[in-house]
Amino acid sequence: MGGCFSCTSDASALKASKNLEKMMNQSFIMESEKIKLLLLGAGESGKSTIFKQMRVLFGASLTEDERNQITPVVYSNTISAMKALVQAVRNFGYEDKVEEDNKQKMDLIMTRGDESEIDSELGGIIKSLWTDPGILLAWKRRAEFQIVESVKYYFNEIDRIMLDDYVATQQDMLLARVRTSGIVTEKYVIDGKNFEMYDVGGQRNERKKWIHCFEDVTAVIFVAALSEYDQVLFEDTSTNRMVEAIQLFDEICNNKYFMKSNMILFLNKKDLFEEKIVSVHIGDQEAFRDFSMPLGSDEYYEKGVDYFLGKFISKNTNPDRQIYHHVTCATDSKNVEVVFDSCKDIILRGNLEDAGL
Repeated sequence: MGGCFSCTSDASALKASKNLEKMMNQSFIMESEKIKLLLLGAGESGKSTIFKQMRVLFGASLTEDERNQITPVVYSNTISAMKALVQAVRNFGYEDKVEEDNKQKMDLIMTRGDESEIDSELGGIIKSLWTDPGILLAWKRRAEFQIVESVKYYFNEIDRIMLDDYVATQQDMLLARVRTSGIVTEKYVIDGKNFEMYDVGGQRNERKKWIHCFEDVTAVIFVAALSEYDQVLFEDTSTNRMVEAIQLFDEICNNKYFMKSNMILFLNKKDLFEEKIVSVHIGDQEAFRDFSMPLGSDEYYEKGVDYFLGKFISKNTNPDRQIYHHVTCATDSKNVEVVFDSCKDIILRGNLEDAGL
């Protein structure tokens, strides 16, 4: 009887082992077929907005609870930005340019906490200040202090935002600014394929968390803001944001961990870039003195884009590696959809090659 028990036990153990092996093989196949996308870029480049756009395009719709959670972020972004403008007015000595009725309003908004709800009273103050000559003079010099440029959308939408029943919309969510810290992951099924996308903190102190986690990613999408050629870093006011982005791209593009990953470059914030080049000459920036196209030229936009694209592409030290690139507006869902659709073939082809197919 002991021998029969032993045979039965061995057969059960063998069956369990084969089942485990089958599960492990299935898990390995699923993992190897998964398309992993890593979003990288310097702080304020718009990569987190790209990340949110993927949710809009391929994920679940915003729930009522999520919209309610975003609403106070919109309030905070709007109030803190207006307070930054008021402080800039004072720092630049523009108080004499401020309309008399608005001087008291400047004092009032500086007493409000960033987490305050924007009611009709506070909304009215923000609305008045946003059209004030002194505030607008400070806005023109926004490259000289820290402010998120896209916040003007909230200023222009203040009539809606200050309503009693205001709840954040999808577009409000895309423009809401919450600094990314650590690693955020989203999963999607696109055209029957499993995609996993990672967004990581862009500030310098976040970057040490990047590299070791993502050696096997299918593609790196590097996001750089075209419009930030005249701005400085949040964490280092002596460093130009575009210079920092180009240096970071150099580090990422030539990093040993990403040698097998497709490299896709998004030159983002094309809308803000187009607005800025009307009055801010690229060649006036210390780092970009070699840009000689005269301000106001018909081809200034195209030449500017090509100029910065060349700066990034030149950092690639591998002559056999192609850098795929697109000019984007992360807040424009249609634009991101078109761009990502053109990227899909590259990404899927790279995934098949990695799998040896």
